[in-house]
Amino acid sequence: MGFYEGRGYRKLMVITIAVFLLSAGILVSHYAQTGEWFSRSIELRGGNIVTIKTSASVNANEIMTALSKQLGEVSVSAFSGFGGSGFQVTTGPDVNTSTVLDALNAIGINTADHSTATMGPALSESFWFQAQLAIVLAFVMMGIVVFAVFRVPAPSMMVIICAVFDIVETIAFMNVFGIELSLAGLAALLMLIGYSVDTDILLTNRLLKNAGDMAYKTKEAVKTGLTMSATTIGAVAVLLVSGLSPVLSQIAAILIIGLVLDVANTWIQNYGLLRWYMERKGMT
Repeated sequence: MGFYEGRGYRKLMVITIAVFLLSAGILVSHYAQTGEWFSRSIELRGGNIVTIKTSASVNANEIMTALSKQLGEVSVSAFSGFGGSGFQVTTGPDVNTSTVLDALNAIGINTADHSTATMGPALSESFWFQAQLAIVLAFVMMGIVVFAVFRVPAPSMMVIICAVFDIVETIAFMNVFGIELSLAGLAALLMLIGYSVDTDILLTNRLLKNAGDMAYKTKEAVKTGLTMSATTIGAVAVLLVSGLSPVLSQIAAILIIGLVLDVANTWIQNYGLLRWYMERKGMT
């Protein structure tokens, strides 16, 4: 707890600001290369996906290289876990699933155990519009609830800023790890917003509304908050390792990234802003 004593917390805030600027740079770089801030799945941009289950060893890069020669731009990702193993092939709307299966058979891959999914461009655009609307409404409702709880603009804005940091950084690291945003990923981001607000309200409530020594209040808040984060990350990690399905694995991966980032943003960034606010108001 030594780093929370005195004004050393201000130096630590440089770390979270640096991570946020790095994340913004990743998003800008992705936009410069692709014309989009982040990669979207076929559910949000249209296309086809073929899932092949197999017990044989799979090299996703080799399969992608072989298919690209026949089909053009494709994406191949492998998965494995208690629920089985295999890989998924994602193509644009101009390549149908039967063509993908024929191409896989041509390179010697058994496609007997397969499933396919197709998403039309019009429907995917509708989903994408609704996804953006859901994120905006989530932040609006979050802001209303937070302000209603604390009734003070500055601490309420700090909670919202922390949630923005969490979401922006999580999406940036999704780009780094090659995770496309899907409807399942959107659900994970919405859950992350709720979790971020939960830990920030815990911190804000302990510091502003509870009487007592600042060091003691901080210690109790950090102890409770980190316990919450650790147990949640542990539970989600089990879901990721189990590999029950690609969808659940994606949700778990996004939540782990976001929860780890939230630890820094809540207990360094938001704490630092609250301490600075309380010092300015003579509350410490």
